Amino acid sequence: MIALMAVAILAATAIICIAPSVDAADDDFPTYADIRTDTFLVGVGKRADFTIFAFGGTDVSYVASLKDSDGNTVGSVSPSTGSSVDDDGTILSVTAPGDPGTYVLRVEFTFKDSDAEKTVTRTAPLRVVTPVTLTAKLTNDSGTLTNLKVWFIVDGNIIEESEQTVTVPAKAADGTPGTTTVTYEWVTSGLSNGTHKVSVDAEIGILEENAIQIKTAGTFYVGQTSYSLIETLLIVLLIVVLIVLIIVIRKPVKNVGKPKGRR
Repeated sequence: MIALMAVAILAATAIICIAPSVDAADDDFPTYADIRTDTFLVGVGKRADFTIFAFGGTDVSYVASLKDSDGNTVGSVSPSTGSSVDDDGTILSVTAPGDPGTYVLRVEFTFKDSDAEKTVTRTAPLRVVTPVTLTAKLTNDSGTLTNLKVWFIVDGNIIEESEQTVTVPAKAADGTPGTTTVTYEWVTSGLSNGTHKVSVDAEIGILEENAIQIKTAGTFYVGQTSYSLIETLLIVLLIVVLIVLIIVIRKPVKNVGKPKGRR
């Protein structure tokens, strides 16, 4: 009986190995589909561009959507459908949802060739994060309007993409320094929780000595709330008060309600 079962299993295995798979049957109808992008990271509500490529058959169309972890359609993709894909690729503009998280761009390609039709699905991840707002105030104490390039530095590392050219007004006639504020929305996912140092450097050129002053927030915090000393002391005091109240409430009351002879 055991020998017969072994023979049956071997025969079934041979049949599975010999029978052609769906992919093998599709070799007569070769296709190519792909999704490419420069970055899989974007700020909440911001746009990211993906390029889709598709070759095969005599006709190709696609349907694209952005999905969350539950499979729900979120954000927007434009164009979300198309009857063809450009030879150099078709750009899909994806607008991220307002909530941080990891999402998936899903593109379903449909290829047609004569009477045959084939559907291929490709996906690409999209990490959505809340940008870190970097801010600096530039003060010009000279009588000359100044154009200069500035960039932010976080924890000693230059944020190359933050470089921008700004104009700082000259000092007013009444002696009030000219000021301008520089802001950059930094999209990053590589920061650890805790306090980070931020500063600004500038390509000032030839100016009066110490004419330009740069002031930043100095630090910013990532992760759980950074409590101040007063807030921490208040929390500790509240915990102590709660402990005292618990001790007082649970303390037993002696000799209450007992006759004098039994006290």
